[in-house]
Parts: sequence; C-alpha cells; structure tokens
Amino acid sequence: MFSVSQASGQYRPTSHPYKITISDKTVISNSDLIEDSIFLCLPRYEDIIDGTLKTNFLIDVMGKIVSLEPVQTVQVKGQDRKKVQFRLLDANGKDLACCLWGKYAEKMEAYVEREQPLICLIRFAKISFYRGEVQITNAFDASIVYLDPTMEEALQFKEKLVEDGLPLAIIEKKNGKKEIVLQEDDWNKVEIKMISELFVSNQSAPNIIVI
Repeated sequence: MFSVSQASGQYRPTSHPYKITISDKTVISNSDLIEDSIFLCLPRYEDIIDGTLKTNFLIDVMGKIVSLEPVQTVQVKGQDRKKVQFRLLDANGKDLACCLWGKYAEKMEAYVEREQPLICLIRFAKISFYRGEVQITNAFDASIVYLDPTMEEALQFKEKLVEDGLPLAIIEKKNGKKEIVLQEDDWNKVEIKMISELFVSNQSAPNIIVI
C-alpha cells in the first residue's frame, strides 16, 4: 500500500527517476535479508569541481580533513548558528572546500585541536558555491557525518593515504590556526629557487632557498 511517482525537486538523495511515497495505510514488516552495506556512492572530486554533477542531487563525499578552522558562532536571520570550515583531501591530492553548520559543526569541535589525520565522510551532502568556489555543505538536517568511519570503503581509503608515502606536518599559523600539510622527506626532490624567484612565485610547495 504505497504509491510510486516521478522524482523531482532539489536536494534529492539519489538520482533514481522514481520515488516511493509511504502512506498511513502502508504496512512495513521485517525482512530476512540482512545487508551491512550503507551503499556509498562516492563521486570523483574532479567531477564535483568541474560541474559534471548536478546540484539538485545530494552526494556522498569522503576525504582527509585539512586546514580545519576553529568553530565559529555567526548570526543567521537573527539567530546564533555554529559553523566550521575545512577542506577535504582525496587519495589523489585533490581538495574540496567544506562548510558544516549547526549540530554538524558542534560535532567537529572536539576535533579542532587534534593533530593526527582525521577522515570525514559526509552522506547526502549538498553541492553549493561560495565566493566562486565549489563548496560541500550539509543539506539542512538530512546529511549524516561520520568522523573516522570504519566501513570497508573508509578502510580502503586510509590504506591509499598510507601508500602515498608523504608524512603529515602540523604547521602553526600566526593567527593560531593549525593546518595539515604534506611534508617532503627527500630534499633531493625539492626545487631550488633564488630569493628573487620566490617573490614572483604563487606556489606554496617546499623549496630550497639559495642566498
């Protein structure tokens, strides 16, 4: 006793063309089928950034948190709301800007001062734009945020991060914020530059400075 109709509208959790609507007369019973998978669908960061994905669909995003900023309290329509901004890094070195609001930002507070890598999975995340950049944020209260998830996909992702061979360094900024960056061990691979070249360079990669 349910109805099937065409799916439409913004912030849809799947790309299925049809949806099932439960009514007061619908009867739901337990099934003998047991499935542990949460059916993750993780798009490539490249497809998110270049606009391949439609913004009216919610997506799953997983990555390593870098550039985690302190949780802020801001005024939104006359009410105080907490928000936290950070970036997610995938196994290929691509990164995405993220901003979580409300209860999701509060969940991050205990991890702001953490110095070891933190894996974050955001389910049913919304693709938005902020200051000309693609940004991932929670879709009101529909999103689910996992910190240090333990499902198979997350364990495989952690293994890929270990295989890249680059350790993590915690850098203390002048404003007190901490940023996780990739640190290069083999200085023979680091580019040598003169000081004059650094003034015109827009790259933040490590360099050996020749005086």
